[in-house]
Amino acid sequence: MADVRRIFIKLWRSYSIAPVVLLVGIVLSLLTPRFLQVGNLLNVLTNASVVAIVGLGMTLAIAGGMFDLSVASTAAFAGCIAFNLIPTFGVGVGVLGGLIVGAIIGGLNGLIITELRVPAFIATLGMAGVVKGATLIYTNGRDIYLYGRPEVKILSAGYMPLMLALGTGLLLALVISHARFGRRILAVGSNLASARRSGVRVEQVIWGIFAIVGATAALSGMIISAQVLTANARLGAGLELSAISVVVIGGTALTGGRASLLGTLLGSLLVAMINNGLNLLNVPIFYQNLTVGVLLLGALAIGVERGSNPLMMLRRQA
Repeated sequence: MADVRRIFIKLWRSYSIAPVVLLVGIVLSLLTPRFLQVGNLLNVLTNASVVAIVGLGMTLAIAGGMFDLSVASTAAFAGCIAFNLIPTFGVGVGVLGGLIVGAIIGGLNGLIITELRVPAFIATLGMAGVVKGATLIYTNGRDIYLYGRPEVKILSAGYMPLMLALGTGLLLALVISHARFGRRILAVGSNLASARRSGVRVEQVIWGIFAIVGATAALSGMIISAQVLTANARLGAGLELSAISVVVIGGTALTGGRASLLGTLLGSLLVAMINNGLNLLNVPIFYQNLTVGVLLLGALAIGVERGSNPLMMLRRQA
């Protein structure tokens, strides 16, 4: 009985956002019956999945003690690359090309951080501008349309975004729990100097982290592009803040050393539910931004209460 109690307490502390998700779902279903309609629930899951995928990658970055502020630009660029490849080579090659481009951008972030000793916060912020400029050059500032190729919708149709989000979460959970690389991510996030003294090849870990973040950003970007059958440099704007928000709301400490992947999935669902519910209630969109901001501040406050000081994260990035 004592073991069961300890397990329950651990799960509650790690995933205490789950009751909040349930409570918000009940409240919204009472306020508007349209919330529980199948089409609307699918819309909620799709929107949650898009943010969750890049949020899962961001979870690894934050668990490793870093940020990636270039994910929105990476998502847009990957969408453009994929949409340029699909008419000639098909959806599979287009998606693969987008993922490779995302991983390369992430790898460049890691290279700048490790070899040039530029803090992750600054390196990825600069890379965001570089990639956005590269996207505008690549597209000549124009949109890429694929209205005549409905097969692209496979990325965003039905339950595909949800399946991709759950598959990404499961894969990264296995990496964190059972792979040496996953344990090294947490070691680097807990204490980089100690990890280096223990023989961890910190540079390789950082490259791997940012390559994964770039690939997840690319996948989210391609789903967004598939939803509207359009790719351009503007799609995915604000995705980096959304990703960081759901990671923090989900319970991953900004101080690093711990990754709550399930919490990130639930955080994405919570934000998507709230935004959708406010839309159904005809609440102006700026109140949605206010709500997410309040949730983020609340999650940070809980982190401070539990002994996690977010200022430590900022010092490590400076």
